[in-house]
Amino acid sequence: DAHPIKAVVSTQSTGGEQYVSYKPPKFGMYNVAINFGGMPLPNSPYKVKISPKVDASKVKVAGLAQIVRIGDSPVFNIDASAAGEGKMEAQVVSPSGKLLKFVLDDDDAGHHTLKINPNEVGTHTISLVYGKVPVPHGPFSVKVRPECEPDKVKVSIENTALRIGQPTKFKIDSTEAGNGDLKVRILDNLGNEVDVDHDQNDYGMDTFTFTPKKEGDYTVDVTFGGEPVTEEKLTAEPRLKLDKLNIFGDGLNSNKPLKVGEECKMTIDASRAMTGDIVIREKDPSKMHQDSPADLELLVVGPDGRPVTLEIEESEEGVFKVAFTPDKAGDYLFVAESEGVAAPKCPIPLKARGLKSVKVFGPGIEPSGNLCGFDTHFIVDAREAGEEKLHVDIGGPGTGEFKPMPTITEPKKGLFNIKYDVSLHNMYDVNVKYGEESLNQGKPYKPKVHTHSVGAFPSTRRRVEIQVTHMSLEAPSTCSVDDYIDVRLKYAQRFKTLAKVCGPSQPPTVKVIGPARKMVDTKTSVQDSVYKIRASPVETGPHKVVVRCSDSDLVYGSFSNMFEITK
Repeated sequence: DAHPIKAVVSTQSTGGEQYVSYKPPKFGMYNVAINFGGMPLPNSPYKVKISPKVDASKVKVAGLAQIVRIGDSPVFNIDASAAGEGKMEAQVVSPSGKLLKFVLDDDDAGHHTLKINPNEVGTHTISLVYGKVPVPHGPFSVKVRPECEPDKVKVSIENTALRIGQPTKFKIDSTEAGNGDLKVRILDNLGNEVDVDHDQNDYGMDTFTFTPKKEGDYTVDVTFGGEPVTEEKLTAEPRLKLDKLNIFGDGLNSNKPLKVGEECKMTIDASRAMTGDIVIREKDPSKMHQDSPADLELLVVGPDGRPVTLEIEESEEGVFKVAFTPDKAGDYLFVAESEGVAAPKCPIPLKARGLKSVKVFGPGIEPSGNLCGFDTHFIVDAREAGEEKLHVDIGGPGTGEFKPMPTITEPKKGLFNIKYDVSLHNMYDVNVKYGEESLNQGKPYKPKVHTHSVGAFPSTRRRVEIQVTHMSLEAPSTCSVDDYIDVRLKYAQRFKTLAKVCGPSQPPTVKVIGPARKMVDTKTSVQDSVYKIRASPVETGPHKVVVRCSDSDLVYGSFSNMFEITK
C-alpha cells in the first residue's frame, strides 16, 4: 500500500557487515531500498516477497457435494493440518442474505467440523478464512433442497401392455426425493385394490410386482410424502388375441385335399396377436403340462378319432410352422384353442385322399372282350381313399344318341359299379376322376369294342339273362305259291335256367324277300328257344330269308339263307 515500514539497522558490525531488520505487517511483495553514504546501492530497491505464516491453499473441505434438505444438520469436515498454524474462521450466508448460525469445532490437530441448520431452500455460501488468509476457491456453495420432493420420484414400469396371468414388475427410485413415505396402490377398472408384492432393494430403491388376473384397465397410484407422484394407466390384455391370429396352409384355405403320406404344412402367424413371448404346443389330453399352460394349443384328429403327432417350430418371432403327415385317407379336424376357447373358424375340417389306394378293374376298361350292343362294366374301389365324387367320361367315335353314357351306382360306400354300352365298334377313352384327381396317372383307359359274327356270341347278355352261342335257320328248300312255309330260328344258349325267354330281349326280325325284291307277308311266333315265322309267297323264283337280331335298335347280328319257291 506504499506506506514505508520502519527498519532497524544494527550498530554492531562484523567484518564490515551490518544487519537490518523489519517486520512486514502483511504478506506480499515489498521493495527494500538501501542507501550507503547517501547514495543508493546498485540494483536498489530490492524486491522481497513476504509469504503468509500459513498456507491456506492446503485447507481441504469435504462434504460440500452432499444433498442437504430442510431439517437436516449437515456437517462439513475441514482439514487444515497441512496448512500451518492458524485460526479457522467461517461465515454462512443464507439465500436471503442472512447470516446463518453454525457450530465450528476443532480437535487442536488441524481438523475442524462445521455444522449448520439451514431453514431456507436455495444456495447457501460458506466463507472460510485460515490464519487470516481466505481459503482458496471460496466461498463454497451448498444447495439446500426441500425436505420432500415428490417430483423427483422416478417410476419405471417394465411393460405397459400387461398380460393376464404374467407377473409385471415396476421400480420406484426415490433416492433424490428426500424424506417421505412411499405408498403404492394398484386399482382395477372397478376401483378395487389388487394385491401387490413389495421388495425394498436399497434405501430409496423399491420394486413392486403384481399379476393381473382379468382383462381390463389398471391404475398404478404412487404417492410420496402424502403428495401424488403419478397415476399410470395400464391395460391387461390376453396373452394371445385369437381374433388377430392368422392360420393358413395346406388344406386350410382351399378345397384342395391333403394327400396320404405327404407332409401337410401350416403356418400360424401370431405376430400381431401376442403381447410378448407366447408358448404354442400340441394339446396334451393327459394334462401332463397343466402346471405350465400354453398360450395356444393345437390338435389334429384323424379319421379314427385319434390325435395326430404334430411338429411345431418357431421360424421367426411370433410365426410358427406346424407340420403333420396324414397316414390314412379320410376326414381330419384341426383345432387351435387358447384356454379352452377355439380360434376363429376352428375347428377346421381337412380331407386327406390316398389315390394310390383306389383300385379300378373290370372288363369295361380292358383292351378286348367288349362287343357292340352289349353292356360292359368296371368297378372303382375307393373305400380306402376317402369320400369324393366319381366322374366317368367315355370318349370315342359315337356322338349324340350313339355317345356311350355310363351309369354309376354305389352299392357300398366308396365302391362304385360303372356300366355302359356302345353301338359302334372302335377304340374308346374312358376317363375316370376321383374328386379332382385323375386315376391311372392321369391317362384314360382304352377299351376296344368289337363287332361279333353270327353264330358266335362270346359276350354275356344284358343282366346275364342269356349267352347266345349259336343260331341256326331251318327253311324248306322248295314250296309252292300260295302255300304257307315255316321258317324256324333256333338259339343255342348257356345259362338257360337263368332266362325265362331264350334269345335276345327283343325277338329277331325275319324278312322274306321275293325275286322282285318284294316283301312277303310273315307272321312270327316263339316257343321256348324256337322262333317260328310263317310266310305266304305269291310268286315263283328264289326267295331270300333275312334274319336281323336286334336289341334296343342296335344290330348285333344278321345273316340270310336262300330257298326256292316253285309253281
